[in-house]
Order: sequence, then structure tokens, then C-alpha cells
Amino acid sequence: MKLDVLQRRFAQALHDEAAAQALFGASAHGASAYANNTLFNRADALAEAYPIVRQLVGDDFFGGMARAHARTTPSRSGDLNRYGDGFAEFIRDFPPAQDIPFLADAARLDWLCHLAYYAEDSPPFDLERLASVPAEQHGSLYFQLAPSVSLLRSPWPVASLWLAHQPEGGDFPSPDQGGEMALAWRNPRNRVQVRRLMPADHAFLAACGRQLPLAEALECAMDEDMEFDFGLSLQQWLHDQVIVNFNESPAP
Repeated sequence: MKLDVLQRRFAQALHDEAAAQALFGASAHGASAYANNTLFNRADALAEAYPIVRQLVGDDFFGGMARAHARTTPSRSGDLNRYGDGFAEFIRDFPPAQDIPFLADAARLDWLCHLAYYAEDSPPFDLERLASVPAEQHGSLYFQLAPSVSLLRSPWPVASLWLAHQPEGGDFPSPDQGGEMALAWRNPRNRVQVRRLMPADHAFLAACGRQLPLAEALECAMDEDMEFDFGLSLQQWLHDQVIVNFNESPAP
């Protein structure tokens, strides 16, 4: 049997008892034990990647939901830290979770935080290099976000929900209080953080993420709020290493 055929049949046997019997014969019970271990390993990986979702629904509900996802979604990587990127969409369509309409977006933010934790490092912003650029050229610069940075716009208060579940605590939001825009990133102390963003801040960072030059990014922010204080926001983003570099042309 060719290796690629054997690999496909082995993967199918992990999720299909008849396929396991056909491939392994009398040893199919061993394959079943291996399949169960694989299933629970995936579910455990989801529990690590989605801590806020797990807190919201409880361990029993989360375990059942995670195993249901794991049964239908094999890992595409040997690294289980990469497993779970489609869990939010699964939750959105999971019938027992329909009474918690904000749960899928809570999962999306959990996953962005998970990605932030494992994102590559980047050096801090070089202020001396920026100072060497003539002021009249600043508008054509392209600010670069840290690899750990992600943005989320939700019709639910997911940033407040995430913050309320942190050790330092916070007020638990009412789900119907309105949507929020969230920034997730890993700060200089190697800690993943989430911050609620005002529309202008979100618009500016999103424009940077789309590789728009500074002048256009500022226009996007000012369209949301004519009183947007770019200097104050930039100072915070540089301190927190949200913005870490700039280029004179769009990044490839």
C-alpha cells in the first residue's frame, strides 16, 4: 500500500469504526483507544485556547462542545497550539449554544489572544529613525503593527466580557449594552492584553493593517472623530508595542 493511501485510510480509521476494522482487523480496538486519546487531546487543546468561552459555559458544556468539534475537525498541523481556528464558526452553528448569541464572538477574541501569545517577537519602534525622516514626508510613511496585533469588531461587548474574566476583574457587561471594537496583542512584558477601542482608534489601526500610508490612516480616523488625538494615541501604541516599525513603501 502506498504511503499516501495508508495515511488517508489511517486518518479515516480514527473517526470511523468500520474503517478501523477494515484496516486493522483484530487490532481495531487499539486504534479505537488511540482515536479516543486523539479526540481528547484536541478537546484539551481547545480548552487551553478558549479560556473565556470555557468560563462562560462551564467545564461540562465546554467539554461536550469541544469533543463534538474535534470529532469532525482533524488537526492540520503536528502542533496542537495551531488547532482550533474554526471553533468560533462551529460554536455559531452548534445547536446547544444558540441561547448564547455572543459566545461565537467571545471565541473569536479568545482565538486572537491565543494567536497573540504565540506570535513572533518584534523590536520596539525606532524613534531616532523616525526623527531622521523630514516632517513633510511623514504622511507617506507606512506604520507597521506588531505581529501579535489583531482587531475585532463585534455587535457584542466582547472586550468588556474578556476583561471581566481576568484576575484583576472588572464589571460584567450586559450582553445587550451594545457592540465593541477590541484590540488584542502581546505587550512588552510578554502578556496578552485586550483593550476596548474607540471608533477612531480602531479605524486608524485597521488602516495601518491594510497598509495605508499615514495620511490616509489619519483620514480614516478623522472620519470617525474629528477630535481624534493622534499624538496621544501614538504615544500609547508605541509604549505598548502595538506599532513597532514604519516603512517608506508598503510591506510585501
